[in-house]
Parts: sequence; structure tokens; C-alpha cells
Amino acid sequence: MKTPKTPAAALGAAALTLLVSACASSIAPPPVAPPDPVLLGTLERYTVNDCNPQTAAVLTALRLPASDVRGFNYGIYRDEFRDIIVRWDAWVYLNSQPGALVVTLDEDCRPIQVYAREGARLPGGR
Repeated sequence: MKTPKTPAAALGAAALTLLVSACASSIAPPPVAPPDPVLLGTLERYTVNDCNPQTAAVLTALRLPASDVRGFNYGIYRDEFRDIIVRWDAWVYLNSQPGALVVTLDEDCRPIQVYAREGARLPGGR
């Protein structure tokens, strides 16, 4: 019996899927704490959004002072077939450093992850 030959592209795609699945499952949700009212008020001054309390909860857990926020906005990801929001990225710009902190939230505003971009660092050096 002959063994069917699997094209290299199919093997590569399978390996990539496995790798991405492994990476995606290793992302731990960020820490949260009761949102600091001053920090929440600062976020609300920049952008009014239903996800602001959850974003503030993540930033509060990171011990980010409200006085360090110099800008804030959301990136929106939509499902193009159903025209619904599937994810939010909250971009938080700081006075103390370049770049931004990004809090990723799902369609129901549940925090997925937090990371730093463009030269920023998470509070505590993470």
C-alpha cells in the first residue's frame, strides 16, 4: 500500500496552526483590581466607552497613576461577516514614557491581555 504524500505547504500550515494554538493558550488574563475612581475619570475624559471600567481595573492592578495618562483611545476589531465588535484594544499613552500600554478586551469588555508598545514598559518593569 502506498503512503499518500502530503504537500509541504499543508504540513507547514498544520505546524503553524499548532504553534499559534500553543501561543494563544499561554496568554494569561491580566491582573485586575477595583478601578481607581480618579483613573476611571481620567479615561472617561478622553473616551467614553462601556469598557472603561474594565480597562481602569487592569491599569489600577498595574498601579498606574491617573496623573501619568496623557492620552487614551480604543482600536475596534469587527467581524466583517456579522458586522459586530469582537475585540477592543485600549491604547493608553503615558507622560512618563514613549509609546503606549495596550489593554486587549473581548467583545464583552473582559480583559484578555496587557502589553507595552513602541518603547513603553509596563509598570514594574514587565
